[in-house]
Amino acid sequence: GHTITHIDPKEFTLLQKPAFAYASPGKAPQELQECQSILQQADAYVCVTPEYNHSPSPALMNVMNHFGSSTFSFKASAIVT
Repeated sequence: GHTITHIDPKEFTLLQKPAFAYASPGKAPQELQECQSILQQADAYVCVTPEYNHSPSPALMNVMNHFGSSTFSFKASAIVT
């Protein structure tokens, strides 16, 4: 029994500042709080993205950069282009 959660960067409004930059976790926009909760509970990540100039797409990197590195630490991950 595995659970897969799909997160699409197109579903986010323009992100103003990273989740960790808000004074308290409850002050961040709701969609950012929900996504952070999903990412923190995940055991692994697979990011599927088009290749953009030999790297992941800016849309993916924009969303990922809004969460602290501890959100992703010590979890299996892959980027599929």
